[in-house]
Amino acid sequence: MRNKLLFVLFFSINIAFIIDIKCEARQYSDSSRTMDFSFLRDTIYTLHNFYIEVNLSTQKAFLHSKDGTVKEFGVSSGTDKLQDGMNTKEGLFVLQAKLPKWYSRQFDSTLMLNWMGFNFGIGFHALETSGYYSYLGKRKSSHGCLRISRAVAKELYSKIDIGTPVLVHSGNNAITISFIDSTNNFTEYSFSELLKMINFRIKQMYRGNYFIGDKRLLVIDKFNVHHVGLPIGDSRKILKRQIIKSTYEFIEAVIPEVKKMMIVRE
Repeated sequence: MRNKLLFVLFFSINIAFIIDIKCEARQYSDSSRTMDFSFLRDTIYTLHNFYIEVNLSTQKAFLHSKDGTVKEFGVSSGTDKLQDGMNTKEGLFVLQAKLPKWYSRQFDSTLMLNWMGFNFGIGFHALETSGYYSYLGKRKSSHGCLRISRAVAKELYSKIDIGTPVLVHSGNNAITISFIDSTNNFTEYSFSELLKMINFRIKQMYRGNYFIGDKRLLVIDKFNVHHVGLPIGDSRKILKRQIIKSTYEFIEAVIPEVKKMMIVRE
């Protein structure tokens, strides 16, 4: 009899606990089912020690280091206002090639120093002359590449390796980059898989469903990003109010037994 009473008491306490959770979740869900995420961005990861971010609107670039340091430097990007020129393409790329010297076949065999290409024939490089220095960090002046000073080109060339991410945007990117190490649980997806997953996650941000969708860690490298690059979306299209899971759903995910007990009770 004593054991039976203890069992009833224990069962009653657990049912009360579950009912409280469910009521709290319903109240939370009705009044706060969405939250303001004005600065929401989806993060793609790299195992490399550096990544480069280029802001075309400011003509500034940043070398981000895994140790937390950031080096800012001026660039002069491409413009279609020049004859045979083109605007530097936005997107998420990785470094595809490095050459200490490369002569441009398209533009009178111009010598490019410390060439670092990421989008077919587009990349970072310096020139022998210094006349373009006055444009660095101020205005577009190249036929498509990202011109940088000889000192910066030499430094970048010595630090970054093939596969280093290059994020090119105009200040409205919905995708950003961060660092990860090999101890984290992730899968290296193919380019086609990455393209599909990133496009889907961008659409989820636009629809306000980002936090109730896929959150697998996506890692990029030279093996799974082609010259064409990956999309970075438009942060202006991201809904500021995103749907979030209720408290009960969160607890259910952490403690699967809660769901089982609710099924038994109901």
